[in-house]
Amino acid sequence: MILKKVTELLFPSNIYCISCRSIIDDSRPYALCDDCARSFHWANGRTCAKCGKMIQDDYRHDICADCRENGHYFEKGYSCVQYGIFERELLLSFKYGGKTYIGEKIAQIMADRIRPEGIEIDLVLPVPMHKGKKEKRGYNQSEIISGQLAKKLSVRHSSRLLVRTENTTAMSRLAPEERRMNVENAFAVAGDAVNKIIAGKQILLVDDIYTTGSTIDACSRVLLKAGAGEVRFITFASGANFTPWDKAAAQVCG
Repeated sequence: MILKKVTELLFPSNIYCISCRSIIDDSRPYALCDDCARSFHWANGRTCAKCGKMIQDDYRHDICADCRENGHYFEKGYSCVQYGIFERELLLSFKYGGKTYIGEKIAQIMADRIRPEGIEIDLVLPVPMHKGKKEKRGYNQSEIISGQLAKKLSVRHSSRLLVRTENTTAMSRLAPEERRMNVENAFAVAGDAVNKIIAGKQILLVDDIYTTGSTIDACSRVLLKAGAGEVRFITFASGANFTPWDKAAAQVCG
């Protein structure tokens, strides 16, 4: 805590916009300049009642196309923004640019998103990263966010209960079914003793981005099998809701 205060005095985190690096004052929420705050696609409108993706105003259903086609193990998901150019640049800086301080700002955004839901949360867990990949990158971005989020919500946090047992292929270029197969057996609860910690608990999983739900589902499945009462999740960004017609058109167009 003291080190954090000293670091903040020497290198204030609220004098530059975390997205475009413009000079700002510390009154700007989430350390975003006005232009960037307006550019983000905030999830303030209609969202999928299951996964939390933004859905169009004229969309006929309360559940997005992906959730209608595929069952999920998680109870419900929440997202803060829809994934676009500006959101992508911020996450790239955070994940690969070493700008770990962005994690605290994202956690604050998540806290402001989840509090109005009024849900009971016993335990906050990050989606784990394989130890080899974590050693190479130096940190797990989801772990940074989840730790900060748990503090803001005054909820217990652990980065060791859920582990990634396989160093899976990157998901970005895989089709939905390939994604599910890629992570089907990639996660585990760390040992029989910790099952008592999660038994009956309301768990909130934290990740940076949600697309098809394959990763969140794989994590939720092993947590429920280990005795968790319910699993919900929150991500900073989520993909768009593509209707069946959109998907067919995309396939035709390549």
